[in-house]
Amino acid sequence: MSLIKEFNNLRQQMDKLFDDLAQQQPHLGIFAKAGETPWTPAIELQETETELLLKAQLPGIKPEELDIQVSENAVFLSGEHQEETKTTEKGLFRSEFHYGQFKRVIPLPAAIKREHVKAEMVLGLLTLTMLKTTPALPNLVKVPLAAADKPPVVPAPEEKAV
Repeated sequence: MSLIKEFNNLRQQMDKLFDDLAQQQPHLGIFAKAGETPWTPAIELQETETELLLKAQLPGIKPEELDIQVSENAVFLSGEHQEETKTTEKGLFRSEFHYGQFKRVIPLPAAIKREHVKAEMVLGLLTLTMLKTTPALPNLVKVPLAAADKPPVVPAPEEKAV
C-alpha cells in the first residue's frame, strides 16, 4: 500500500471516529459543525476622561431582537437573530450566516452612571455612550503628631515569684 493511501485511510478512520463521537456526545459542543458554532458580537471599547463608548457589530439584528442591560461595571448584550426562510430548487445551498441566540458580557474599565446610558443602532452598529461616575473622594483625616524631646518611658515588665 502506498503512503498516500495509508494516510487517506487513516484520515477517513479519524473522521469517522470524530463524527461518531459528536453524534454520541452532542452536549460536548467541541465538535460543532460549521454554522453551528456560537456567535458573539465583535466590540470596540473606548475610554475618555468623562465617558465610555462601546460599539458592537450586530449585522442583521433588529433593535427589537436585542436586550441591553447595564450595571455599574459591565454591559450585558443578548438577543436572537432569526433565520430567514429560503427555498432552493436547484443545486446546493450553503449559508455561513449565524442564526440563533447570543449573549455577551463586557466588563467595563471604569464605573458608570447606569441611568445616563444612551443607546443608538445605525446599520447594524450599536453604540452605547456611558457617562463615568466621578470617583469618590477618600475620607482622609490628618492626624497630628506631637513631637517629643525625650523618648517615651516604657515600664519594665514585672517579674513573678515562683
